[in-house]
Amino acid sequence: MFWLSLFFSWTMALSLVELDIGVGCNTSNAYPNSKSIMSFTINEPTANLLLVHFAFVRLAPRDYILLRPMVNSSKPAETSERITSSSNSLGAFFSMPLYTIKATVELHTFGSNAEECYGFQIDGVRTNIRDNAKFANELESICGTDDSMNAECYVNSPSYTKAKAVVRMLTNRESGSDFCTGWLLGCEGHLLTNQHCIQSPDDAINTQYEFMAEGMSCTDNCEAQGACSSRQFVRGGILIATSKPLDYSLVLLDNIPLGLGFLQFRASGPVLNEKIYIPQYPMGWGKRIAVVKGNQPGTITSVTLSGCAPNQAGYMLDTQPGSSGSPVLAAKDNKVVALHHCGGCPNAGIQSQFIIEDLRKKRALPACAVA
Repeated sequence: MFWLSLFFSWTMALSLVELDIGVGCNTSNAYPNSKSIMSFTINEPTANLLLVHFAFVRLAPRDYILLRPMVNSSKPAETSERITSSSNSLGAFFSMPLYTIKATVELHTFGSNAEECYGFQIDGVRTNIRDNAKFANELESICGTDDSMNAECYVNSPSYTKAKAVVRMLTNRESGSDFCTGWLLGCEGHLLTNQHCIQSPDDAINTQYEFMAEGMSCTDNCEAQGACSSRQFVRGGILIATSKPLDYSLVLLDNIPLGLGFLQFRASGPVLNEKIYIPQYPMGWGKRIAVVKGNQPGTITSVTLSGCAPNQAGYMLDTQPGSSGSPVLAAKDNKVVALHHCGGCPNAGIQSQFIIEDLRKKRALPACAVA
């Protein structure tokens, strides 16, 4: 049995390519005091993506930075990222991932009379995330053939509606970047994932939480890291509670998009042989839902499974690296009965009643979290 986060150990590939792009505040370029556009180019021909690292941002109230991906012959242009003065308090942070080799950085200013030290500094860019396919055999959690399907294949079922609350996560650390899965728990803006995905307050802050990253149809190909992006992100959250033995972390998010709903725990936990399904972001791909194994519905095969933890819920539904933190939902009432965290066929999750008990002890159980 093993963890299913994508913990990337390619030190050289994942370290920052150094850059020196800056305006104002101790840089060589003066911050404009009139309406203007200053433009810089990032060009990394061997990159798989661009994660632009800002050492700091301090913008005047109306000014903004536009990160604009340039058209790549193999991928369509993406929506640009707009960075405003709301990012002034972030300190160092990464941009949203840009799946391109070339991008422009545009500073749009409108003139300010305030005697402030406005400016920004880009000190590097990360150009690679580990190629999960090369490591799939090491972290194999597909039990036979992968029977999970694009979320849109279940668009007319309750499983699709519940899956709206499932989130693709990208955590950026000095050592590299990790994809995991999380989900909205309760009605106060909390997200639950694995502790091995969010291990510290810094991890919670340096994670990008993406909503509704999925194909537009059942047949869309979303089998690539960051594919089928919705560009609906929340950058950073506050770690509220965590448990290494139970492998969970609870994070509070702000400005969650409307219409996603939320999930609830079943207080009594899973029942042996009951039907289940797992919405997830395997390999950092677009959202998939595992419902069947072969031609049979997925079920709880054990409530006493050992391995990564004692007394885990076991099941044969397919998961992959990046699926860590996914909810395991019961088909009969669409409640979360386990938190997926471990692979090995059977795959395994922490039973819901154990997490509820621990959150209550910590006085951290969100409102509406238990049905």
